Amino acid sequence: MSRRHRRRAKDLEFQRAAAVTTLLDQPEVDLDRLRSQACNKGLSNRELRSKAWPVLLGIDQATFAKAEYESLAVGTHRDTSVVDVDVQRSLWSYTEGWSDEKRDCSRAQLKSLLNAAIGHHHGNAFYYQGLHDIASVLLFEIGERPAFLVLRCLMTNHLRDFTRPTLEPVMELLELLMPLLEQADLELYRHVSSSGAPPYFALSWLITWFAHNVPALDQITRLFDLFVASHPLMPLYVAVIAMRASRIKLLKCDLDAAEMHRALHNLSITAFASADKLAHEAAVLFRQCPPSAVIHSRKICMNKSCAAEAHEVGGHWQVPEVPQPCKFGSSSRLRLWSYQGLSFAAAAVVLGVVLSTRAMSDRSFGTGSGFLAHMPPLL
Repeated sequence: MSRRHRRRAKDLEFQRAAAVTTLLDQPEVDLDRLRSQACNKGLSNRELRSKAWPVLLGIDQATFAKAEYESLAVGTHRDTSVVDVDVQRSLWSYTEGWSDEKRDCSRAQLKSLLNAAIGHHHGNAFYYQGLHDIASVLLFEIGERPAFLVLRCLMTNHLRDFTRPTLEPVMELLELLMPLLEQADLELYRHVSSSGAPPYFALSWLITWFAHNVPALDQITRLFDLFVASHPLMPLYVAVIAMRASRIKLLKCDLDAAEMHRALHNLSITAFASADKLAHEAAVLFRQCPPSAVIHSRKICMNKSCAAEAHEVGGHWQVPEVPQPCKFGSSSRLRLWSYQGLSFAAAAVVLGVVLSTRAMSDRSFGTGSGFLAHMPPLL
């Protein structure tokens, strides 16, 4: 980047920060404007995110109780041992050049953060593999205290369908991916569909908010700006935009399910479009084709998940606790994706066993022949 471009980027960043600061300094924050800023331009830096993310989620930081946090952080829950294992081998992303001592210190903070957030819900929200990826970004970007407040809120809102006892709601949400791609890029949709590849490739994108796939902290936090400020299904829209940005590469991929899965699973999310561009175009696609429109046009029943029914309450996104009755009658069905005789529903059971917090001894997706043999572990 030339000196001129660096100066221009610095000036633009200063303008963005000034705009966010002005909004946050108002006696009553204009949530619509703050949300628009977060989605379309980003929140600029750590200091502003530590203030803006809680505001966007409707969190009063004065509710933080240090004694309660410390008690929850050392408490136990159903998945305590799972958290221990995941944390112990985490924090390799965003920590290049760190000493072992510094990384271990952050791991201790991450463990406390996760245990406290999970314990706060008293068994109403469960840990899943991938939650620690999101928690890591929150910890690094806004610090332990605000990260706890944000994470405990997300677990029963934006991440609600991921923190249920099974992965069935997540699999149901993935049903929306291909219809969205059809709206965004018909040619690419037809190509990927013709390969027969089911949407497993997007699983880690969705449940980690891309934190497992985007290695640069400044890029992933820009996406988090969008996700915190938006409808809970916005990660699916980013997934579609990332696919569209990589269309030349994907259109060259053979019409083979395993080959297509590999290409998509290994897709470099920000290689062909910056996080800023992904966020902006995803927001545009959402306005053009909201989840309700996809569900209605495809007559998709959401019997297990609630994220599609998210709505604003007092300017903040809220996810219902219980799925709404299906509007399309018992004839509606979850589409069954199949490859070599393995239905999407059946594979969901396999993935549920592998990814559930009760299957920690073997993180691989199998080594046999067929489609699952080509699926690398999430972690």
